[in-house]
Amino acid sequence: MADKHHHGQGHHFLMVTIASQSQINPARYLARRLARIAVARVTLATPLSSHRRLFPGSLAAAGEPDDAAEEAPLNLDSSGVVAYAPYSDGFDEGIQLDAIDGGLFLERLKSHGSRTLAALVHNLAVRGRPVTCVLHTILLIWATDVVRDLAIPTVLYWIQPASVFAIYYHYFQGHQCFPSATEEKDSSYSIELPGLPLLRMKDLPSSISMPNPYLSAYKEIFIELAKYKKPKVLVNTFYQLEASVIDETTEFEFITIGPVVDKRFMYATEGSRDLFEEDSGDYMEWLDAQEERSVVYVAFGSLSRLTGRQVKELDMGLKESGRPYLWVLRKDSRPEEIGEQRILKEGKGKVVEWCSQVRVLDHKAVGCFVTHGGWNSTSEAVVSGVPMVMLPQWIDQATNARLAEAVWGIGVRAEAGDDGIVDTVELRRGLDVVMGEGDRAREIRKKAEEWKEKARAALAEDGSSSRNLKAFVNGF
Repeated sequence: MADKHHHGQGHHFLMVTIASQSQINPARYLARRLARIAVARVTLATPLSSHRRLFPGSLAAAGEPDDAAEEAPLNLDSSGVVAYAPYSDGFDEGIQLDAIDGGLFLERLKSHGSRTLAALVHNLAVRGRPVTCVLHTILLIWATDVVRDLAIPTVLYWIQPASVFAIYYHYFQGHQCFPSATEEKDSSYSIELPGLPLLRMKDLPSSISMPNPYLSAYKEIFIELAKYKKPKVLVNTFYQLEASVIDETTEFEFITIGPVVDKRFMYATEGSRDLFEEDSGDYMEWLDAQEERSVVYVAFGSLSRLTGRQVKELDMGLKESGRPYLWVLRKDSRPEEIGEQRILKEGKGKVVEWCSQVRVLDHKAVGCFVTHGGWNSTSEAVVSGVPMVMLPQWIDQATNARLAEAVWGIGVRAEAGDDGIVDTVELRRGLDVVMGEGDRAREIRKKAEEWKEKARAALAEDGSSSRNLKAFVNGF
């Protein structure tokens, strides 16, 4: 599809992502790896609101996205190898994805994004940096239409596990195991799919279990991919982790390049810290003073908003567990009575507004990760060998929790009651299963250590994920 001048220095990858930290992080970590492996140009296009947060002093941040790429210099990230450029998603002042109608978001993202992304591609060509391949994350399949007439190849970068991709594929294919719209279905309804564990309705991605406007955006992905014979899909996973489902889903060429995490560049770089306001910087010293594998680390990602009642149940459960804990709790999720000082006075707990998750998970004192189970957090836990207690909320999190518990054996799902709340008793049960002295706890810790070694092997210079990424680049 690309001629020979696209190799090496002539190659220019444009990676497009939405204004969500859960997509920007795996996009920029892959961008850095691509730049180093391919000795190629890599530009990461993020919505203008994200660009302003990352580069508050830049000329592009002050202008309109239509002309910013043409008039302003491209901004380099701290690695010095990836350029950043803005486009408009229609929400240039920023957006809270969990607080807006999904249909409205997708409509504006496509209409504004198509126009301004086309302008960016044109402006890059004018400046002598013609794009030779577009990589896009989920919800951005329309990027393919933007560059189709320019004969620029596009590749989907699937930032969730291959198992979730396969579930959506079978769902849109009308696989008979899914209940019809008229069938009575409860949360324990069983679904059997090739290469996957037995799934219950509550284990499915939230767009399927509780249909919402995002389901149509996922469907568009598979409509586009169906136009090609065995299309390539870059997947943020490693082969050993999901071998059975990858081997069974033969309609696609999965290129496993993960876990796409970054051990050298922490989350504090490039302004991402602003999601959590000021860093309470003494948490590493606090961890140093704790016993090995004794600390419960609690964090729920950049998109999760916990209810006041859920926060109180967690607060009680952590205190009653008697274990030391480090809890990342943003102010927008924190009832007034749960302040850092109050919890600190009560002994074992430390609450912070922000922390570097990679550093914390790598610390020898951390013995368990209480998480929403988003794929970035799950991947970081796998790479660090930390067992999990998972409280999934939406998107792919319930499926990730099922895989972690039933397939990989590296954690447990804390089950919510009928009111959607994980109560104190259930949280303590999860902590005991993962951190206790029983046979299951020992087996979970052993499995976590084994998967850590396999994940790091895949990411090594000659590992499967590194080889796959090199082969992908050389295939153009």
